Amino acid sequence: MTYMRLTTPPPAPTPAPRPAVVAASPAPIVQPAVPAAPVGEAPRPARHAAAHAPPREDPPPPVAAPPAPVVVSATPSRPPLISAGDGLSPESRQAFRRALNETNKRNRPLTQQARAERQAALAALVSPGYDPGEVARRLASARSLELQARGNVEAALATFTATLSPQERALLAEGLSRVYAPARPIAGPN
Repeated sequence: MTYMRLTTPPPAPTPAPRPAVVAASPAPIVQPAVPAAPVGEAPRPARHAAAHAPPREDPPPPVAAPPAPVVVSATPSRPPLISAGDGLSPESRQAFRRALNETNKRNRPLTQQARAERQAALAALVSPGYDPGEVARRLASARSLELQARGNVEAALATFTATLSPQERALLAEGLSRVYAPARPIAGPN
């Protein structure tokens, strides 16, 4: 019979405190390693290891992310213009989308310039030498550019409708009536 001395495993190094991190799942628990029994000997019962093991520390609970803010638009949104062609035949729907996309590509410089004018107007609002005339001119320029872009879209729409049959024109008119319908007010809290 062989005598075997049971010893406690060396204590595991304590991990350095970690900064709080938002985690999807808690970190795995690392338990101290128990030395393997030599070949031919029975393994130690688990109760001995548990009795001499250092107390197990549970990891801190994960920090919950703050809820994302809910953004509610003050003005209700309307369906996009491209959705007006949803009732058309597949070929006509593709042609409609192609016509709108081409027009939007041509309008891109106008809309970028309008955006730049609005940004310049906002910058002029907070400048030390505030000039209300400059702000008004910049906003008027942005509005004029946007109206020009809208006119281009409406001209392309009129040109496209000339290619449709009377039935498809009626379907497109129905779709356009949904797009151009007055926006419904947003229901507020009761």
